[in-house]
Amino acid sequence: MLFSVFVFFFVVIIIRLVFLQVLGHEFYEKKSLDQRTRIIDLAAQRGDIFDRNGNILATSIDTYSIYLARRGWIARKLPLREAEQLQRSDPKSLNLLKEKKRIYPKGRIAAQAIGFVGLDNSGLSGIELAYDEYLKGKEGRVITEGDPEGKELYGALRELEPGSDGMSLTLTIDENIQYVAEREIEAQIKRSQALSGMCIVMDVKTGEILALASKPDFNPNKYQEANKRAWHPQFLDPYEPGSTFKLITTAAGLQAGAITLATPLKAMDSVTVGGKVIKNSHQIQWSGSTITVSKMLEQSINTGAVQVGLKLGPQRFYDQIRAFGFGERTGFGLWGESKGIVKPWQIWDKPDIGMMTFGQTIAVTPLQLLRAVSAFANDGLMVKPILVKKIESSDGRFIKVFTQDKLDKAVTVKVAAEMKKLMSNVVLNGSGKRAKMKWFGVGGKTGTAQKVNTNGIGYQSGHYIASFIGFAPLAEPRIAALVIVNDPKGSIWGESVCGPVFKTVVEYALRYLNVKPDMI
Repeated sequence: MLFSVFVFFFVVIIIRLVFLQVLGHEFYEKKSLDQRTRIIDLAAQRGDIFDRNGNILATSIDTYSIYLARRGWIARKLPLREAEQLQRSDPKSLNLLKEKKRIYPKGRIAAQAIGFVGLDNSGLSGIELAYDEYLKGKEGRVITEGDPEGKELYGALRELEPGSDGMSLTLTIDENIQYVAEREIEAQIKRSQALSGMCIVMDVKTGEILALASKPDFNPNKYQEANKRAWHPQFLDPYEPGSTFKLITTAAGLQAGAITLATPLKAMDSVTVGGKVIKNSHQIQWSGSTITVSKMLEQSINTGAVQVGLKLGPQRFYDQIRAFGFGERTGFGLWGESKGIVKPWQIWDKPDIGMMTFGQTIAVTPLQLLRAVSAFANDGLMVKPILVKKIESSDGRFIKVFTQDKLDKAVTVKVAAEMKKLMSNVVLNGSGKRAKMKWFGVGGKTGTAQKVNTNGIGYQSGHYIASFIGFAPLAEPRIAALVIVNDPKGSIWGESVCGPVFKTVVEYALRYLNVKPDMI
């Protein structure tokens, strides 16, 4: 019996050994390895971001982090002197690891467009997020080993796998034009005691965005200290454009043949559409019983624009709005871009066709509006806004260049020429005089839109969005720009609030780019 017991336990032990050393070999080997080793991921050299002239807007520098086995990171991304001082407190246990830290040498310049990265070197907003797969590179890995009690073995830290550098991005933004645009819009916000504002500058021939100024913004080097709402690029969001949309209404009427430049419009202080009384935003000094289409735009007369919409009818008006790209994303490169709000004409409320003619009951993004108006400067063809000029690997073997795709035709050459003339009249004779330049012809349009209530129903009393959109020089347009100021105090009009900013920024850009004057 005793022998049988010994045999039984011997067989049990043999079976157990077979299970541990043969059947479960890989499992227990991995478990043992996991207990005594730890793999640490190290961020790669993230690609730089440049402006169009090669000025560095975002780069990475060497920093040093302290790592303790079984406890993980003790401190991250410190200057070398500070990290070495900390390590000296326990040199056998504390490992000093080199890591990359993202910095933005220009501070707030184009902050909302560029964005920022987190502690793990991953993009969290703006360009840094949208092009993270190109910029990030491949992480390196190191391995450290400890004894059974979890105490790290001295000198056990070693490289397991090297990282590879990320690719660099060259933006279309020009640092100098960006600086002037930010300076001017920030000054106007302060003068107007406004909530926010933006200034977008685009090359109308190539679609390249030369400046994306949006205030208030933040310092991406200290993004944690900023209000999170300031991180988001405002130029991606929809807003009701107000009277700047009268350009689209007029072009739609001309394109569809509903009006000509000679079509008389009734001089009216108010007009009723679908039971809603629509009035002009200011007192008009009528010189007769009718006005011209040019007069309607020059004086920004709501009742005149409504008449154009009624002549078009809902379906034709809607089709022309969509032909200008409203209701779809421009696809210019950043995440979070809105499509805007354009309801199908079949579900319009009866007053909508009137309200829409002067930019209410429709929401567009600043980039959509700039793209649409660029058609008047390009013989009816719309350019797609472009923010990234090229992507290039560190060894130069991979280069991706961004250029214009097939241009969309919004209106005919004839209608585009007519719109240029009408926009010129707005600046020379109408509400856009503050945007007039000495050496360059300017075409533009003002806008003053009521702000929609936060619940999306109705409008806020006494709160407005002022704007100005246009291009220059008139003979051969090169620069288009849109200026928006949100909730200005005192003067609320696009001419007085936004016109001067447009003039200063665009005139600087034209001179900086050595564009030939057309008003000599």
